[in-house]
Amino acid sequence: MTTALDDIAFLANSENRVAVLRTLAEAPASHDEIRDRIGASRVTTARILREFEDREWITRSGQECTITPAGEWVCDEFTRLLDEIAAERRLRKPLQWLPSDLLTFDVRRLRDAEVVVLEESDATAIIRRILEYRRSSDRIRGVTRMVAPVFIENDWESTVHGDTRLEQVITPGVLDTIRNHSTAAKQLREMLDETDVHVSVYADIPISVGIYDAAVGIDLTDEEGVVKAGLVTEDETVREWAVDLFERCRDEARPVDPDEITADH
Repeated sequence: MTTALDDIAFLANSENRVAVLRTLAEAPASHDEIRDRIGASRVTTARILREFEDREWITRSGQECTITPAGEWVCDEFTRLLDEIAAERRLRKPLQWLPSDLLTFDVRRLRDAEVVVLEESDATAIIRRILEYRRSSDRIRGVTRMVAPVFIENDWESTVHGDTRLEQVITPGVLDTIRNHSTAAKQLREMLDETDVHVSVYADIPISVGIYDAAVGIDLTDEEGVVKAGLVTEDETVREWAVDLFERCRDEARPVDPDEITADH
């Protein structure tokens, strides 16, 4: 007696079987048409069709094969499972750097997220992607535990010389980094003179997250704080999580006083 696991294994162990079932889910087809579509031999195709007919997943009338409602059901659910496993495999490595205690949403909400992985051959990929979002956004909100002068320069251009609204919560360490970079310090002072720029300091930021209009960017770091990957998503649930994290940190933060930023270090 076969079990449900036997039927799953029956499909999973043969790409040709999956291809035949998907082909018939699109439209009825003859033995020869199916063989041509999947690139299998006549014998293999005939065996698969016979096995499907035994399971009542297809019916045959002469040469024409038609999927049954049960076969469509199996095809839909098996395809869904394949898609979910493919999404999990794509996110498996990046998710190891997303602290589980911060996950107040179902991790499956990230299934369609863009993954930017830090590669030794291209260490600036994440920075470039973040900059693309910052440059194209009318409103930027976020919490950050790290900074690069290029981000300050970009935000200075988009706020002092543009009309982007910026609300940023940074750690004391980030503020010190800015203070010790003369150009960045000068640019931040000028930014703080803008009505639509609000920068505050909070020590206990758990993760760097940016909210760029409808998109959310999440920086993933290892235990030593080294950036390993980034996730970008427009999922509304993840966005709500990011906004809540930002607002909680902002409410506990203190505004940065322009007088505490000097450009003469």
